[in-house]
Amino acid sequence: MPGTPRTFPLPHRNRNGPVWPRAAAARPPYPAGAPPGAPRPDRMDPAPPSSEPHLRHIAWNGLSLSVPCDWQPHDVEHHFLSLTRHGRTTLECAWRPDPAEFSIARRRAALERQNRRLPGFTADPRRVPARWAQVLAALRPRLTYVPFAWHGGCGALCHDGEAHCIIDVRFPARPATGPQPPNAHDAHDGHDGHNGHDGHDGHDGGETAEPGATPALTRLHAPQPDEAALLQAASVLTTLRLHARHEAVPFRLHDLEFSAPAGFVLRDFTVRPGLCALHFRRGADTLSVERLSPANVVLQGLPLRHWAARRAGLDTREVHARAPHCQPPRARESAFWQRVARRPLFGALPVLRGLSRGTTHEEGAAWLVGDENKLVTICLSSTGAPAPDTMAALCASLRVIETD
Repeated sequence: MPGTPRTFPLPHRNRNGPVWPRAAAARPPYPAGAPPGAPRPDRMDPAPPSSEPHLRHIAWNGLSLSVPCDWQPHDVEHHFLSLTRHGRTTLECAWRPDPAEFSIARRRAALERQNRRLPGFTADPRRVPARWAQVLAALRPRLTYVPFAWHGGCGALCHDGEAHCIIDVRFPARPATGPQPPNAHDAHDGHDGHNGHDGHDGHDGGETAEPGATPALTRLHAPQPDEAALLQAASVLTTLRLHARHEAVPFRLHDLEFSAPAGFVLRDFTVRPGLCALHFRRGADTLSVERLSPANVVLQGLPLRHWAARRAGLDTREVHARAPHCQPPRARESAFWQRVARRPLFGALPVLRGLSRGTTHEEGAAWLVGDENKLVTICLSSTGAPAPDTMAALCASLRVIETD
């Protein structure tokens, strides 16, 4: 990140929360004659989140957070999400369930080993930029974390003890707009007994420490991030949440939002223009949620009930226009169906197709969304008793979001 490393003023705090702009203007700047490594007493206070009101809320498969509106989802996988702004990556998140005990020392060593090819990578808290450590302090005590940085940005490995999940969060740096001034602190690296870096690594070796400089360990092993990027990162990190599987898991991506019932695990998904489909499984139970558009092309002139009957393989008389336990929001026209089917033991073998091992209760719903030309369908199949409450909660939580 471009610019000469410096220390930034911190906000005053009161009962009503931080007052960032006035506090920043009121506090004196970093002393001109102070050595670059000199500590500031309030340096490690949590950084205040950005006051920008225009945020986009995103939730995906156990992760939820709010980001600036111009950050767009770019790469989406089961447990990975990257966001971009004007074609440049601004955030990368990779998470997974991790019931093991979180050992900071062990995780730090693993990070150093796994990222040794990243230029300038360090997870040493004495070398991570102090301003980035200050931003991460806002995560305590909700999350336990290991901060790290490299020449391409900053990040943290965080652990949520309640959700039993671990997440790797990375904020890549903005591209440099000019030459980076040499850092005198890195000349100390070769003389520091706590690390094995060569003092000439990545530098020409011509820089020498000022006579009055303190020879303490430097935090400037990685370039200092700029303040605007740090404030955006702080606003994102304060909203980051991890959700356990035993509770309802929110999903909100692109124009689709709903809450998956507790215990359902995402098995497959498709996101492309005209279709957003997510398929879940909980044991032998299955759940499918789809958003299709444009609805007039999907229906091909058929009434919604006829289209739903054809899609579910039912007679039109088995599809109803209303259901007492399911009231979709903003539904212009709706269709509902229920059926009980035998689960074949060996359905692929015609001779044994008559053998069954139980029944499956299927409930489905489809509706046209308000004034938008979009169609939503839900299909819930359960091996136990019918679950009208689950279906009702699904229908109530599902929304199609208006997008630009």
